[in-house]
Amino acid sequence: MTRERQLLLSLTAVLLLLSIVRPAQAAEKINVLMIGMVIGGYPRVYFDQDPMVTYTAVPCRDGMFPDLQTSMKFIRLYFPRKYEEMQQYDLILLQSPSFEHLPDKNELWMYNRINEGAGGFNDGSVFSIVSQIHGSWAVSITQEAFPNDAPAVVARGGGGESISEIYTVRINEDYPDPVLTPFKPYGVESVATVTSRFVIPREGSGILGYQVGNFPGYKNVPWLIAWEYGKGRTMTCGGFLFASGIFHVRDNEYGPDITMNIVLYLTKRDLIEDVDVYHSLKKDFRSYRDSVSYLISLSNFIDKLGVTTDRIQREIRSLEEIWEAASDHYLDQDFDGCRASLDQGFEMFEGAETLAMEVKDAAMMWIYFVEWLATVGTLFVSGFFLWTLMVRRRLYREVETSKIGRVGGEERV
Repeated sequence: MTRERQLLLSLTAVLLLLSIVRPAQAAEKINVLMIGMVIGGYPRVYFDQDPMVTYTAVPCRDGMFPDLQTSMKFIRLYFPRKYEEMQQYDLILLQSPSFEHLPDKNELWMYNRINEGAGGFNDGSVFSIVSQIHGSWAVSITQEAFPNDAPAVVARGGGGESISEIYTVRINEDYPDPVLTPFKPYGVESVATVTSRFVIPREGSGILGYQVGNFPGYKNVPWLIAWEYGKGRTMTCGGFLFASGIFHVRDNEYGPDITMNIVLYLTKRDLIEDVDVYHSLKKDFRSYRDSVSYLISLSNFIDKLGVTTDRIQREIRSLEEIWEAASDHYLDQDFDGCRASLDQGFEMFEGAETLAMEVKDAAMMWIYFVEWLATVGTLFVSGFFLWTLMVRRRLYREVETSKIGRVGGEERV
């Protein structure tokens, strides 16, 4: 009986541990390894604004003609140095890199990581019409994990027949997973897009969307394709993440949402169900962050005036705690809880801003009062000396004539 009781207690402890661990796992951020043309631009801007994503950027291309020395320096600095570090990443995003700059072991690590379960995304089909760039990608082991037939595209000359043609994207409604289809009602298929490459799907891949208008003589040229590889999931896009068009918020306000839905899909998380709710939340997150940044700047200004900002700092800490709570709800994709937290934060921000403005106005009033006293004091002192010297003339004394001043019977002063 004692043994059975110990077994029961052990089982209860295990179940309790699982109940604690599961929510923590669900709330983990998506860790992205970005390689290629990643200095500024997109989607790095989107990831900076999204509490769900953290990333490491490895610049590996300097314009059209890569700088080997610079790329190698960045790879040494930022690319994982051990495979154990590589295993921390949930998604490998290849943004038109110069693949010939990557050591063979790095290529193998990416391939192995995808095979173990990480997601993978590469844009621009084979990245470039420059033979050095697309050729190195076509012979790499990493490209084998992606659904685009890179060697076949390279055999066509890099797939750049319509390098400057404007095109649109037609969403494939028959694709079984709702990655792009939720955005179809929002007019994304009419967004003019520039710069793309030819895509040739490998057997077993699925097509999420087609390029329309940029490859005359060809029908149904894929724009975005995906497949399962090993335990992972990868995508290839004919377009470029940094170019204008469907991914770019300047041309399509839903570009950040589409990008994040792709990230969620590749990392096998729940996809966006309600576009309006998600889109609104993303806007509120940006607004909330800007509001807190403004309050921090105002607090720093007040602090430079020599006034204590303890009360303002307490308000800022409370707002940051609400941000963390909203971020946790967002990571769990509990959008109702996230909305409630953000609304609470916005209400609190109004009071915090009022408090900060009152402290600032009080500080400025004392500064103006002291300046007024200094000005009035200077006026009184100046007036006193002027009145003493020029009116009462108490300190005034006439110049006397000396004996030396008499020359030729005349007096000179």
